[in-house]
Amino acid sequence: MPDLPAAGTKDEGRRPREGEDAFDWRPARCPTCGPGETAVLGWRGGRFQRHGRGVPARIVRCRTCSLLFPDPFPVPRDPQELYGDPERYFEGFDEEEKTEDFRRVLAEARRRWGAAPSVLDVGSGRGEMLLAARREGLADAVGLELSRAMIRHARERHGIDLVPGTLEAYAASAGRTFDLLVLVAILEHVRDPDAFMAAAARLTRPGSLAYIDIPRDPNLLTVLGNAANRLLLRRAVLNLSPTWPPYHVWGFTPRSLAALLRKHGFAVESLRVHARPRIPAGPGWTDRMRAFAGEQVIRIANLTGTSTNMFVWARRTG
Repeated sequence: MPDLPAAGTKDEGRRPREGEDAFDWRPARCPTCGPGETAVLGWRGGRFQRHGRGVPARIVRCRTCSLLFPDPFPVPRDPQELYGDPERYFEGFDEEEKTEDFRRVLAEARRRWGAAPSVLDVGSGRGEMLLAARREGLADAVGLELSRAMIRHARERHGIDLVPGTLEAYAASAGRTFDLLVLVAILEHVRDPDAFMAAAARLTRPGSLAYIDIPRDPNLLTVLGNAANRLLLRRAVLNLSPTWPPYHVWGFTPRSLAALLRKHGFAVESLRVHARPRIPAGPGWTDRMRAFAGEQVIRIANLTGTSTNMFVWARRTG
């Protein structure tokens, strides 16, 4: 467990025990730049989160590429516990709506590729991308998923068989490449984005496409929230969610994402920054007002290119 702020700070208090035994804490470094200088932004989780979720983690920024990550890094002892309940994990996300969104992604992939692409969907979750591929008539579509519960859900709900395991393991045995690599809500979760993208490169070839849907962090919402905390002499930050759902452990900007992709032979073709202005709120009046204010900030961020999500098309160049 990382050291907490010293006694006497404004945020001192009893260290929460709930959830600590779910992680091993290991030294971290930037997966793109390697060992180098980092800047400490503050703390996230536990008493440093407005609902008290998770346990405290120190958030740092790579001074070279701007990537955000926790250091020490919380490595889950049993990933199945973290991602083992599809209904809870995807609460608030409608399966049919996501499937139709993915059909639009595949239509754009067909336009960019010039034909029906072969598809590898990494971190398939409940299987919506594979369901969308079925509806689009794409016969060559493979989905990878780590969670046994998600695999069971996809089979029982949609009749879709996902391949269990990690991208790195699949790349070592697949013996083939794909036209389109789909990374929707995945890079912000993986243990080692460097090894992950190296495996992605082995499963693609020059000209192959990658579609990446990923949070932008920092964004206007986190910048303003962090500034407010500093004015109040708080050490809490709004970046990432290392120790509670949705378990975001890497915070990419357009710059840091492009640097990681470039390292592994991918070039960004287009990047759109946008998000739906929707923030879950608790039952209290104060929390509802905070959520409402945050939604207005997201609306402004959508106009200024500083919102909370990035939608990226990249192409393998070498």
